[in-house]
Amino acid sequence: MLRTRWFRFASMAAIALAFSQSRLTAQSSTAPTNEALAAKVDAIAANFLTQPGAAGLSIAIARGDEIIVNKAYGFADVELNVPADAETMFRIGSVTKQFTAALIMKFIEQGKLSLDDTLATLLPEFHDYADAVTLRQLLNHTSGIKSYTDLGPEWWKSSCIEVTHQEMIDSVKDHPLQFTPGEKWEYSNTGYYLLGMIIEKAGGHVYADALRNEIFEPLNMQRSQYDSNREVIKNRARGYTLEEEKLVNAHPLGMSQPGAAGGIISTAGDLVRWQIALVNGKVVSLASYQQMITPVALPEFAERQYGFGLALGTFDDRPLIHHGGGINGFNSMLSWHPEDQLHVAVIANGEISSDKIANELFHVAVGREKAQTKQVPMTAGDLKRFVGEYHLPMAKMDARIFEKDGKLFAQATGQDEFEMWWQGEDEFLASFDPDVRIVFNQGDPAPGFTLHQGGGQTIANRR
Repeated sequence: MLRTRWFRFASMAAIALAFSQSRLTAQSSTAPTNEALAAKVDAIAANFLTQPGAAGLSIAIARGDEIIVNKAYGFADVELNVPADAETMFRIGSVTKQFTAALIMKFIEQGKLSLDDTLATLLPEFHDYADAVTLRQLLNHTSGIKSYTDLGPEWWKSSCIEVTHQEMIDSVKDHPLQFTPGEKWEYSNTGYYLLGMIIEKAGGHVYADALRNEIFEPLNMQRSQYDSNREVIKNRARGYTLEEEKLVNAHPLGMSQPGAAGGIISTAGDLVRWQIALVNGKVVSLASYQQMITPVALPEFAERQYGFGLALGTFDDRPLIHHGGGINGFNSMLSWHPEDQLHVAVIANGEISSDKIANELFHVAVGREKAQTKQVPMTAGDLKRFVGEYHLPMAKMDARIFEKDGKLFAQATGQDEFEMWWQGEDEFLASFDPDVRIVFNQGDPAPGFTLHQGGGQTIANRR
């Protein structure tokens, strides 16, 4: 099975698999005590570890600047029955991108770089179109440079080998720009790989050393580093996936390939320490951090709220700053809920969803519960308003909403159909996962809808 999602902060490829925005009751709530929260976290972890594809988990939660939960569950190594603990290091995939963005901002503060520097100036060896691409566009995924992880078999067949920077550049430089830089948004791991090369040139150290010198050592992140297949790293988790409903070792990956787009290993505790320092201006200045969380200005793609290495959205109608990651055998989520002053980090070395776990942890940490799922019967008139063909421009996919046996169903490009449960008015939940939320625009017929995914939104327009 071809897997190209490993650095994606959120998969845009499938309605039927991707959306995880939860709805919470609006009633007042009381946060549990630290002891009560720890017990609830234990229960949530135990439940998820019974699911297919489970191996181990690293979980940390902080209120304000105080870390109140920092634990691990399950196994770091399933074959050898090695339990995971709070010191076990997991690959974090695309959560790496915010570290890369912060390093770039540090060098901008030091006068070594500028957001308006062009790629032609920074890396003249890349391509003759590099003079059209700026550092800012690399950071916010508006460069138009094709992501090497989207090359399909061309990349996948060689993903297990170690490569040089030049070999990585050679694999993508002959692919044309996907659009004029700055005009659209398209997630690009190539862009962040190039940022790692820029960091090396600007700072005079390889990316791994820049991370250690500029971030990990100053913040006392003792269980974080750039990963290596050759180095002996004590208490490092192995990655697993599901194949024909069986847990198997993940496909090998040459760890030179993710680079600054996704090569860090860490613990949930270290990730929360990092996030506390970042939002408090202890990594870069508060002005630089504000730039990191300022969404790309593309009105026609307003649903894509992305800054520099950080995704922006809402959860329970409250601001959310977050990023997830997926890399062979691992997935991760790091979330900051500023109104609740809550940091949540989850890393899994298997197929259970760190995003879903992070959502549940938020629920219990703030003392609110999810609203009850409803299945409101629909009349023929109700059905007719929503039925139609829709296009999701940012996801580059189509969705068909159709009636069958008096019920409403959805089917996205290349995906199985699923029933949509009406919650009343314009809102639906997916039958396969009630955390999936689809909200239609008002009108008859409805002119479009919004899909809510892990704090982000994706717009669909009627064809």
